[in-house]
Amino acid sequence: MKNRYIIRLALFLIIILASCDQDLLDIKQKSALPLEDYYANAGPKEAEALIASVYNRLFNNVYGIATQLFVDILSDDHFAGGASFSDLANNFQEASNMIATSQTANFRTMYNSCYEAIYWCNLILEKIPASDNATIKRVKAEADFIRALCMFELVRWFGTPPFVDHVLAKDEYTMGNGDPEVIIPWCLEHMQAAADALPALSGIGQQKTYGARISKHAALAYKGKVALWYGTRYNKPAILSQAVEPLKTVVNSNLYGLVDDMFIIDRKAGDFCKEYVFEHNSADANGYSSYQADLRQTWMNLRPENMAIPDNVFNLGWGWCAVTADFGEFLEAHEGGIEKPRFKSTIHTYEQILAMSYNNSALPPGIFTGIAHCQGYFRYRNILFRDDLYKDITGWWQYSAANCHYMRYSEVLLMYAEAKFLVDGDADGTGRAALNQVRVRAQLDPLTTMTYQDIKDERRAEMWSEHERFFDLVRWGDAAEALKDKGKTWYTFWGYKPGTTEWDVRTQKGSGNGYNSKYVLFPFPYEQLSANPNLDQNKDW
Repeated sequence: MKNRYIIRLALFLIIILASCDQDLLDIKQKSALPLEDYYANAGPKEAEALIASVYNRLFNNVYGIATQLFVDILSDDHFAGGASFSDLANNFQEASNMIATSQTANFRTMYNSCYEAIYWCNLILEKIPASDNATIKRVKAEADFIRALCMFELVRWFGTPPFVDHVLAKDEYTMGNGDPEVIIPWCLEHMQAAADALPALSGIGQQKTYGARISKHAALAYKGKVALWYGTRYNKPAILSQAVEPLKTVVNSNLYGLVDDMFIIDRKAGDFCKEYVFEHNSADANGYSSYQADLRQTWMNLRPENMAIPDNVFNLGWGWCAVTADFGEFLEAHEGGIEKPRFKSTIHTYEQILAMSYNNSALPPGIFTGIAHCQGYFRYRNILFRDDLYKDITGWWQYSAANCHYMRYSEVLLMYAEAKFLVDGDADGTGRAALNQVRVRAQLDPLTTMTYQDIKDERRAEMWSEHERFFDLVRWGDAAEALKDKGKTWYTFWGYKPGTTEWDVRTQKGSGNGYNSKYVLFPFPYEQLSANPNLDQNKDW
């Protein structure tokens, strides 16, 4: 845990460095600390402050709420939600209707944020002198991992992003498209190098002692993820085969496990649990930010403008990233009912919402105005529960203190199952055993045989709203079918039809035309194309 001195120093550096034009960095200004001198003389405390600022950028920008919800809303499991079909905040309606353009802000945010994080990582790697100091070695390994992670995300989003593996000289500012067949092996190599240099958890359930930082086995888990994604997306068996060993190493480390109670996932009670492989610490003065300030739970919370809010949920929410009936019906069928723990800890039916406590509500349970983008299923995971609020914040705006996880151990198990199935037909049965761990925790019977559809269905059920579904559909080649009607019909939920317990779901023609094959890659931002004549746009954008 970093102290407040480090936080202040990190924020000071962000202000100083981020405000400098690149052309002015070589000018020594009065009362300013030259960039080269600062890095050249950085000790362990300064190195810790610098990597803290990188983690901040990763959480708030690269994996910020706007970009994460955007890719969720592109999938068949989510609608945009929000106040109405015309609520244009954060371009979420464009994702819900699949009408995005190269000027959609989310593409610009992701593109710029990744390259900013890579720049700061390259400064740490190149400008801080090599040292035998354990802290500096660790910080450099973390920077090496994070820049590889950002390059992977750039490939996953844009396909052929400029390849930046060093601090650029002025004549390199307008680099052309990169080659993913060069970038992805580089990502795998540097994730492995980072894993080799990083410490591991001291034992199972020791995440809090270790801290909210990348560990040896977390880096290996991401290496497996990169190899699995690229190998399946581009049919590269040699890359795909590289997914098995790192994922197997994580599974066999016995440093992680599945929590018994699925209701603590994405809750404060789940902070630093044995299931979280990599997470952001949202506790006070955690070293990366004073608070989790992106209001992610508020963005996804139930909307008090439309319905009575249960006692255990805070009375503020915008209803983004809503649940489709396609997912609700799938999950009910997959789980064998709506009372299984995975169903109830993930989403609720209207009846389950009505069954919650409303003793403190001025309104009776129910809907009093139509909810756009709703078919009778409601988000339960990652909403703003009162028990999770920071206790020292007064006023109307409230924040959840629950940590935000980037990867759970259940994802590692499912990735291992998929990699084993594809690489060697799961010859030794360890892939099926891994998948069955996830099923048994969800109170489902273990499988005696395993098909690819079993793996796909388990990922969908387990990883709802964890920002992977759209990318899964694309890499599996399933997007065209699953998303063929996306945005064509809009739904409004009005509770029960008068005098019945039948859901009142009203429809109207939407402005979407369904899936377009150009979405296999996202567009390079319009601003980048305007500024860089060497960058070619992706097909059909």
